[in-house]
Amino acid sequence: METFPMPLPAGVVSHPALAFTTSALAEIMTACFEGYVIPQAINGEMFNARFRRETLDLRASRVFTDGEHPVALILVARRGWTARIAAMGIVPSHRARGLGRLALGKVIEDLRKLGDRHLLLEVIDTNEPAVRLYRSLGFESRRRLIGYRRAATAGIPAAVADLVEVDPLSIARKLAEEGPADLPWFLAPETLAAIAAPARGLSLEGTAFAIVEPAPQPGSLALRTLFVNRDARGRGLGQAMISTVAAAHPQQDLLVTANVPEDLAPGFMTRMGFERTPIGQFEMVRNLAA
Repeated sequence: METFPMPLPAGVVSHPALAFTTSALAEIMTACFEGYVIPQAINGEMFNARFRRETLDLRASRVFTDGEHPVALILVARRGWTARIAAMGIVPSHRARGLGRLALGKVIEDLRKLGDRHLLLEVIDTNEPAVRLYRSLGFESRRRLIGYRRAATAGIPAAVADLVEVDPLSIARKLAEEGPADLPWFLAPETLAAIAAPARGLSLEGTAFAIVEPAPQPGSLALRTLFVNRDARGRGLGQAMISTVAAAHPQQDLLVTANVPEDLAPGFMTRMGFERTPIGQFEMVRNLAA
Protein backbone atom coordinates (compact mmCIF):
# COMPACT_ATOMS: atom_id res chain seq x y z
CA MET A 1 0.00 0.00 0.00
CA GLU A 2 1.36 3.42 -0.92
CA THR A 3 2.37 6.09 1.56
CA PHE A 4 0.29 9.26 1.48
CA PRO A 5 0.32 12.00 0.50
CA MET A 6 1.82 11.80 -3.00
CA PRO A 7 1.97 14.89 -5.21
CA LEU A 8 -0.64 15.44 -7.88
CA PRO A 9 0.47 15.53 -11.53
CA ALA A 10 2.03 18.79 -12.70
CA GLY A 11 -0.63 21.39 -13.39
CA VAL A 12 -3.40 19.58 -11.50
CA VAL A 13 -4.77 21.49 -8.50
CA SER A 14 -7.24 20.37 -5.80
CA HIS A 15 -10.10 22.68 -4.79
CA PRO A 16 -12.79 22.25 -2.11
CA ALA A 17 -16.11 21.55 -3.83
CA LEU A 18 -17.49 24.29 -1.58
CA ALA A 19 -15.97 26.79 -4.02
CA PHE A 20 -18.35 25.67 -6.80
CA THR A 21 -22.08 26.15 -7.25
CA THR A 22 -24.38 23.15 -7.19
CA SER A 23 -25.09 23.59 -10.90
CA ALA A 24 -21.37 23.70 -11.67
CA LEU A 25 -20.76 20.53 -9.65
CA ALA A 26 -23.56 18.79 -11.53
CA GLU A 27 -21.99 19.80 -14.83
CA ILE A 28 -18.55 18.62 -13.69
CA MET A 29 -19.97 15.32 -12.46
CA THR A 30 -21.73 14.72 -15.77
CA ALA A 31 -18.47 15.30 -17.65
CA CYS A 32 -16.46 13.08 -15.29
CA PHE A 33 -18.88 10.15 -15.69
CA GLU A 34 -19.03 10.27 -19.49
CA GLY A 35 -18.69 6.75 -20.89
CA TYR A 36 -18.80 5.05 -17.47
CA VAL A 37 -20.76 1.86 -16.77
CA ILE A 38 -23.56 4.05 -15.41
CA PRO A 39 -23.28 7.58 -16.86
CA GLN A 40 -24.53 10.41 -14.65
CA ALA A 41 -26.33 13.12 -16.63
CA ILE A 42 -27.63 15.44 -13.92
CA ASN A 43 -28.46 19.09 -13.29
CA GLY A 44 -28.19 21.19 -10.15
CA GLU A 45 -31.64 20.26 -8.87
CA MET A 46 -30.95 16.53 -9.27
CA PHE A 47 -27.53 16.93 -7.62
CA ASN A 48 -29.07 18.59 -4.59
CA ALA A 49 -31.88 16.04 -4.28
CA ARG A 50 -29.47 13.11 -4.35
CA PHE A 51 -26.60 14.30 -2.20
CA ARG A 52 -28.57 16.24 0.41
CA ARG A 53 -29.81 12.94 1.83
CA GLU A 54 -26.38 11.33 1.61
CA THR A 55 -24.84 13.92 3.99
CA LEU A 56 -22.45 15.37 1.43
CA ASP A 57 -19.58 17.42 2.88
CA LEU A 58 -18.60 20.01 0.28
CA ARG A 59 -15.54 21.07 2.25
CA ALA A 60 -14.13 17.53 2.28
CA SER A 61 -15.18 16.92 -1.34
CA ARG A 62 -12.73 17.92 -4.05
CA VAL A 63 -12.70 19.19 -7.63
CA PHE A 64 -9.40 18.74 -9.46
CA THR A 65 -8.53 21.14 -12.26
CA ASP A 66 -5.87 21.10 -14.95
CA GLY A 67 -5.38 24.74 -15.79
CA GLU A 68 -8.88 26.21 -15.90
CA HIS A 69 -10.59 22.93 -16.73
CA PRO A 70 -12.15 20.54 -14.14
CA VAL A 71 -10.77 17.06 -14.81
CA ALA A 72 -11.76 15.00 -11.76
CA LEU A 73 -14.31 14.99 -8.97
CA ILE A 74 -14.41 13.20 -5.62
CA LEU A 75 -17.53 13.75 -3.52
CA VAL A 76 -17.31 12.83 0.16
CA ALA A 77 -20.18 12.20 2.58
CA ARG A 78 -19.48 12.11 6.32
CA ARG A 79 -21.30 10.87 9.44
CA GLY A 80 -19.54 10.71 12.78
CA TRP A 81 -16.18 8.97 12.37
CA THR A 82 -17.16 7.41 9.04
CA ALA A 83 -16.72 8.95 5.60
CA ARG A 84 -17.91 7.64 2.25
CA ILE A 85 -16.87 8.30 -1.31
CA ALA A 86 -20.27 9.33 -2.69
CA ALA A 87 -18.98 9.73 -6.25
CA MET A 88 -15.64 9.68 -8.03
CA GLY A 89 -15.03 10.34 -11.70
CA ILE A 90 -12.44 11.58 -14.19
CA VAL A 91 -13.00 13.19 -17.58
CA PRO A 92 -12.12 10.88 -20.51
CA SER A 93 -9.03 12.88 -21.53
CA HIS A 94 -7.36 12.31 -18.14
CA ARG A 95 -8.17 8.64 -17.53
CA ALA A 96 -5.52 5.90 -17.34
CA ARG A 97 -2.90 8.41 -16.20
CA GLY A 98 -2.80 7.54 -12.52
CA LEU A 99 -4.81 10.62 -11.54
CA GLY A 100 -7.48 8.59 -9.75
CA ARG A 101 -4.94 6.99 -7.40
CA LEU A 102 -3.26 10.30 -6.57
CA ALA A 103 -6.51 12.24 -6.15
CA LEU A 104 -8.05 9.61 -3.89
CA GLY A 105 -4.82 9.38 -1.93
CA LYS A 106 -5.02 13.10 -1.22
CA VAL A 107 -8.63 12.80 -0.08
CA ILE A 108 -7.72 9.87 2.20
CA GLU A 109 -4.98 11.92 3.82
CA ASP A 110 -7.32 14.91 4.25
CA LEU A 111 -9.93 12.71 5.96
CA ARG A 112 -7.31 11.30 8.31
CA LYS A 113 -6.39 14.85 9.34
CA LEU A 114 -10.06 15.58 10.02
CA GLY A 115 -10.17 12.62 12.41
CA ASP A 116 -12.31 10.22 10.39
CA ARG A 117 -11.63 6.56 11.17
CA HIS A 118 -13.34 4.60 8.40
CA LEU A 119 -13.86 5.23 4.69
CA LEU A 120 -16.53 3.45 2.66
CA LEU A 121 -17.30 3.31 -1.03
CA GLU A 122 -19.36 1.31 -3.49
CA VAL A 123 -18.06 0.15 -6.84
CA ILE A 124 -19.75 -1.70 -9.71
CA ASP A 125 -18.69 -5.32 -9.22
CA THR A 126 -17.79 -5.78 -12.90
CA ASN A 127 -15.55 -2.68 -12.95
CA GLU A 128 -12.35 -4.66 -12.44
CA PRO A 129 -9.89 -1.76 -12.95
CA ALA A 130 -11.65 0.29 -10.26
CA VAL A 131 -11.81 -2.67 -7.86
CA ARG A 132 -8.07 -3.26 -8.34
CA LEU A 133 -7.35 0.42 -7.74
CA TYR A 134 -9.30 0.51 -4.50
CA ARG A 135 -7.73 -2.69 -3.22
CA SER A 136 -4.27 -1.35 -3.98
CA LEU A 137 -5.13 1.67 -1.82
CA GLY A 138 -6.05 -0.49 1.15
CA PHE A 139 -9.80 -1.00 0.65
CA GLU A 140 -11.29 -4.41 1.39
CA SER A 141 -14.52 -5.84 0.00
CA ARG A 142 -17.07 -6.00 2.78
CA ARG A 143 -20.22 -7.31 1.07
CA ARG A 144 -22.03 -7.45 -2.25
CA LEU A 145 -24.98 -5.14 -2.86
CA ILE A 146 -27.69 -6.01 -5.36
CA GLY A 147 -30.87 -4.52 -6.80
CA TYR A 148 -34.29 -5.83 -7.77
CA ARG A 149 -37.11 -5.09 -10.18
CA ARG A 150 -40.73 -6.25 -10.03
CA ALA A 151 -42.68 -5.92 -13.25
CA ALA A 152 -45.87 -3.86 -13.18
CA THR A 153 -48.96 -5.85 -12.23
CA ALA A 154 -52.62 -4.98 -11.94
CA GLY A 155 -52.92 -6.10 -8.31
CA ILE A 156 -56.10 -5.79 -6.26
CA PRO A 157 -57.50 -2.24 -6.53
CA ALA A 158 -59.64 -2.63 -3.40
CA ALA A 159 -56.53 -2.99 -1.26
CA VAL A 160 -55.26 0.45 -2.23
CA ALA A 161 -57.78 2.11 0.09
CA ASP A 162 -55.96 0.58 3.06
CA LEU A 163 -52.78 2.58 2.36
CA VAL A 164 -52.29 5.64 4.56
CA GLU A 165 -49.75 8.34 3.80
CA VAL A 166 -47.39 9.10 6.70
CA ASP A 167 -44.30 11.23 7.30
CA PRO A 168 -41.21 9.52 5.83
CA LEU A 169 -39.25 10.84 8.81
CA SER A 170 -41.40 8.76 11.17
CA ILE A 171 -40.56 5.65 9.14
CA ALA A 172 -36.86 6.43 9.32
CA ARG A 173 -37.13 6.73 13.09
CA LYS A 174 -38.90 3.37 13.36
CA LEU A 175 -36.23 1.77 11.19
CA ALA A 176 -33.52 3.17 13.46
CA GLU A 177 -35.24 1.65 16.50
CA GLU A 178 -36.24 -1.76 15.17
CA GLY A 179 -34.64 -2.33 11.78
CA PRO A 180 -31.53 -4.28 10.79
CA ALA A 181 -28.25 -2.99 12.14
CA ASP A 182 -25.47 -1.70 9.90
CA LEU A 183 -27.48 -1.10 6.74
CA PRO A 184 -25.59 0.29 3.73
CA TRP A 185 -25.30 4.08 3.64
CA PHE A 186 -28.02 4.55 1.03
CA LEU A 187 -30.54 2.46 3.01
CA ALA A 188 -29.58 3.70 6.47
CA PRO A 189 -32.13 5.51 8.66
CA GLU A 190 -29.94 8.63 8.52
CA THR A 191 -30.33 8.71 4.74
CA LEU A 192 -34.06 8.01 4.81
CA ALA A 193 -34.57 10.75 7.41
CA ALA A 194 -33.49 13.31 4.81
CA ILE A 195 -35.98 12.13 2.18
CA ALA A 196 -38.68 14.65 1.32
CA ALA A 197 -41.39 15.16 -1.31
CA PRO A 198 -41.95 13.94 -3.96
CA ALA A 199 -41.07 10.83 -1.93
CA ARG A 200 -44.00 9.42 0.04
CA GLY A 201 -44.20 7.46 3.26
CA LEU A 202 -46.90 4.77 3.28
CA SER A 203 -48.43 2.74 6.11
CA LEU A 204 -50.56 -0.40 6.09
CA GLU A 205 -52.51 -1.21 9.26
CA GLY A 206 -50.15 1.07 11.17
CA THR A 207 -47.55 -1.69 11.36
CA ALA A 208 -46.07 -2.05 7.85
CA PHE A 209 -44.31 0.87 6.21
CA ALA A 210 -42.69 1.79 2.92
CA ILE A 211 -41.08 4.81 1.31
CA VAL A 212 -41.47 5.23 -2.44
CA GLU A 213 -40.55 7.94 -4.91
CA PRO A 214 -40.39 8.43 -8.69
CA ALA A 215 -37.41 6.63 -10.21
CA PRO A 216 -35.22 8.18 -12.91
CA GLN A 217 -36.10 5.28 -15.20
CA PRO A 218 -39.39 5.83 -17.08
CA GLY A 219 -42.27 3.64 -15.92
CA SER A 220 -40.64 2.81 -12.59
CA LEU A 221 -41.29 3.56 -8.94
CA ALA A 222 -38.34 3.38 -6.55
CA LEU A 223 -38.93 1.43 -3.33
CA ARG A 224 -36.52 3.00 -0.82
CA THR A 225 -37.41 0.94 2.24
CA LEU A 226 -39.86 -1.68 3.49
CA PHE A 227 -40.31 -2.16 7.21
CA VAL A 228 -42.67 -4.07 9.53
CA ASN A 229 -42.88 -3.42 13.27
CA ARG A 230 -41.06 -6.08 15.26
CA ASP A 231 -44.20 -7.26 17.09
CA ALA A 232 -46.14 -7.61 13.82
CA ARG A 233 -43.68 -9.70 11.83
CA GLY A 234 -44.56 -13.13 10.53
CA ARG A 235 -48.14 -12.14 9.63
CA GLY A 236 -47.60 -11.47 5.92
CA LEU A 237 -47.72 -7.69 6.25
CA GLY A 238 -44.56 -7.15 4.22
CA GLN A 239 -46.08 -9.16 1.39
CA ALA A 240 -49.35 -7.25 1.74
CA MET A 241 -47.51 -3.93 1.56
CA ILE A 242 -45.72 -4.87 -1.66
CA SER A 243 -48.96 -6.08 -3.25
CA THR A 244 -50.81 -2.95 -2.19
CA VAL A 245 -48.12 -0.56 -3.43
CA ALA A 246 -48.08 -2.43 -6.75
CA ALA A 247 -51.87 -2.15 -6.99
CA ALA A 248 -51.65 1.59 -6.32
CA HIS A 249 -49.18 1.98 -9.21
CA PRO A 250 -50.36 -0.59 -11.77
CA GLN A 251 -48.45 0.93 -14.69
CA GLN A 252 -45.10 1.10 -12.92
CA ASP A 253 -42.38 -1.43 -12.19
CA LEU A 254 -41.15 -1.47 -8.60
CA LEU A 255 -37.42 -0.79 -8.58
CA VAL A 256 -34.94 -1.37 -5.74
CA THR A 257 -31.53 0.12 -6.51
CA ALA A 258 -28.36 -1.96 -6.13
CA ASN A 259 -27.78 -1.03 -2.50
CA VAL A 260 -29.31 -4.08 -0.82
CA PRO A 261 -27.01 -6.60 0.92
CA GLU A 262 -27.12 -9.84 -1.04
CA ASP A 263 -28.13 -11.82 2.05
CA LEU A 264 -30.94 -9.48 3.16
CA ALA A 265 -34.27 -11.30 2.57
CA PRO A 266 -33.54 -12.79 -0.88
CA GLY A 267 -36.25 -15.44 -0.43
CA PHE A 268 -38.88 -12.82 0.36
CA MET A 269 -37.97 -10.79 -2.71
CA THR A 270 -38.21 -13.85 -4.95
CA ARG A 271 -41.61 -14.84 -3.52
CA MET A 272 -42.87 -11.32 -4.18
CA GLY A 273 -41.97 -11.52 -7.86
CA PHE A 274 -38.79 -9.45 -7.79
CA GLU A 275 -35.91 -10.34 -10.08
CA ARG A 276 -32.31 -9.30 -9.57
CA THR A 277 -31.16 -6.46 -11.79
CA PRO A 278 -27.97 -6.89 -13.84
CA ILE A 279 -25.91 -4.28 -11.98
CA GLY A 280 -24.35 -5.20 -8.63
CA GLN A 281 -21.85 -3.47 -6.37
CA PHE A 282 -19.15 -4.21 -3.84
CA GLU A 283 -19.24 -2.21 -0.65
CA MET A 284 -15.61 -1.63 0.30
CA VAL A 285 -14.08 -0.21 3.47
CA ARG A 286 -10.71 1.20 4.47
CA ASN A 287 -9.43 1.79 7.99
CA LEU A 288 -8.19 5.37 8.32
CA ALA A 289 -7.02 5.06 11.92
CA ALA A 290 -4.20 2.60 11.26
